[in-house]
Amino acid sequence: MQKSSQFRVIIVGAGVTGLTLAHCLTKAGIDWVLLDKGVVAPSFGTTITLQPHGCRILHQLGCLDAVLAKCDTMGGAQCRDPTGKSFVSNDFFGVVRKFAGYDTRTLDRQVFLRELYELLPDKSQVYEKARVEEIIVENSVARVILADGREFVGDVVVGSDGVHSKVREIMWDKANALHPGMITVDEKRAMVTQYNAIVMASSPVPGIGAHDMEITSNGKYSFLLLCQPEWISIIVHSKLPEDQQCTWPTRRRYTETDMEALVSKISERPVTDTVVFGELWKRRLKAQMISLEEGVLEHWTFGRIVLAGDAVHKVTPNSALGGNTAMEDAVVITNTLHALLARHPNKKPSDVELYDAMRQEYQNTRVERAQAIVKAGGALTRQQAYDGWKAYITQRWLTPIIGLDTLAQKIAGLCVTAPKLSFVEFEEKRGIMGWQDTMEAEKKYALKGRAAKKGRTGMTWNNWNGGFEAVFPHVMAIVAALWLAIWVFHLIASRDHVFGFRSDRTGFVELYNASLREAS
Repeated sequence: MQKSSQFRVIIVGAGVTGLTLAHCLTKAGIDWVLLDKGVVAPSFGTTITLQPHGCRILHQLGCLDAVLAKCDTMGGAQCRDPTGKSFVSNDFFGVVRKFAGYDTRTLDRQVFLRELYELLPDKSQVYEKARVEEIIVENSVARVILADGREFVGDVVVGSDGVHSKVREIMWDKANALHPGMITVDEKRAMVTQYNAIVMASSPVPGIGAHDMEITSNGKYSFLLLCQPEWISIIVHSKLPEDQQCTWPTRRRYTETDMEALVSKISERPVTDTVVFGELWKRRLKAQMISLEEGVLEHWTFGRIVLAGDAVHKVTPNSALGGNTAMEDAVVITNTLHALLARHPNKKPSDVELYDAMRQEYQNTRVERAQAIVKAGGALTRQQAYDGWKAYITQRWLTPIIGLDTLAQKIAGLCVTAPKLSFVEFEEKRGIMGWQDTMEAEKKYALKGRAAKKGRTGMTWNNWNGGFEAVFPHVMAIVAALWLAIWVFHLIASRDHVFGFRSDRTGFVELYNASLREAS
């Protein structure tokens, strides 16, 4: 293909990240082409959960109504012990909506991707069965060579081709060729696999709510159910033995035999107080067994290559933030390019200008948030699987004390700090917390250049990074203080003997020795 005079983005991977990026670039008036080694909207995978900030992005892109028509709302949540008995519940997603403004929706991943594809204004820019073989960057252009010999020329390549990204491998090679040691072994091994999962969908089972989330904890594994009126999404998270845990480049694959072997061990385990896992398995519509990688890479860009989505950060599914975080990447990449091109209206940005913009305005603004989200998701996975004594205490005993409303507010806090397209006006929905970027823009406008008052320090909903590590010491201190207060109150008020002491009518506590009194 010939070099175009218009700035062009070559997107590799037509998943959640790639299709969202195509919509964002369309809004920005930036030319793009989308390549995928397979087909758009494959049957692989089960569901995607759209958190409020994901819905806000879709709202801004004009896709939300069409997507909402394909799914129903989510409702309450229940946490259960290994017997299936509920020990805490609440209107979880109602609380999230109250604080963040938008609903949380769960729908079939294939349906979601198909809808995003159908809503593209020009589908001729999407190429299926386009497997990338090489990327050549020279003379301020990027040439993408396909396995079948086809060639695409653009100004920047965005690798949104998943956790086993081909674009990432090419970027690593180019970085180390020009700057030996830039991409270290530690970075290549930053994504670890300590869990696997059975991901499946089943038809509804009597006794399980049509809009609920069910979390059932066991020793080193857990059941997570996201329910819709016509189907149930089920994820079985299982901790791998240490000798089976791995990092890149090892890629653990599972067969039907592997999946059946695990199912045989857990089929009799309760999922709720009325349903065992085997009942869901018999009603399965589709199922597969996968590895659950987790981690965040240090380098998100090099030269004219940029990484996004699972290619650069991967989170376990318990927090339902992975797809939404990938959509955030698409937004920030587009904002960065839109601003960069506006600064250079009469010419294309140079290699240095492009790299500096993507590194400073994309990578450096995204990495800390991605790390917090991955940490929160990993902690939640371990907590719900009773993976260690801290995880068990937090999930089984502290969660009922803290309450699921608190967790829902923390999820909402992560949502409202997410980005949106900086150049598209729309009437967003707001919850109690408000959207951070919108409030900051309104504050700047209202203050007219005056410095904003500093916020309070400490742990807030907006800076929470999740997990029992964040709340364990605080909650234990509160529990200890409450216990001590109750004990002292009982000691003073009872006028009876408590642990060798008594309270007299004057309110003073004196040592009581029953044997001496009897002797006198």
